[in-house]
Amino acid sequence: MGFTPITIDKYVKKHLKSNPSTNEKELRKGLKSALNAYKNGVKCACGNDIWVIASASVGNKCFTCITGEAYPTDDYEIKGATEKAHNLRGRHISEIPPTKIAGFFDDDGYEINTDLIKKPSLCLTCLKNDDPHEEFLCNMTRYDQQNSDEFRCGAYQKIDDNSLPF
Repeated sequence: MGFTPITIDKYVKKHLKSNPSTNEKELRKGLKSALNAYKNGVKCACGNDIWVIASASVGNKCFTCITGEAYPTDDYEIKGATEKAHNLRGRHISEIPPTKIAGFFDDDGYEINTDLIKKPSLCLTCLKNDDPHEEFLCNMTRYDQQNSDEFRCGAYQKIDDNSLPF
């Protein structure tokens, strides 16, 4: 599962074939703007990465918020946006001076950029979402399941009306 990578040129050609009344110049401008936003770390209101292709038309939103579906199946995404998701690894621990080692590392010793760990929609309905005391465990759970078809969390606690502070 996941997005099918496509170049801007190929996507524009496909889009114009299905939507001949679309202004090509505006479409390209929107795609380039959304891709720039993505590369600069702009996130959907829910915290997930934006879906560049759709964000070019509807604003900076993720796949789930736009479609209501958890995962893309036969959906396209611009190549520059699909590559970032696979580049969660940073420096190797052996490249960092011992007094400067901090943060998260994978089992192979590579630094993990927690800003690039996708937040599943389930997390948005969890009482522990954005709790600084839970951040470490939540990030590790998300990272561990990043390539899974279904996200599961043993620590999940659904928000209910009685747990809200107001």
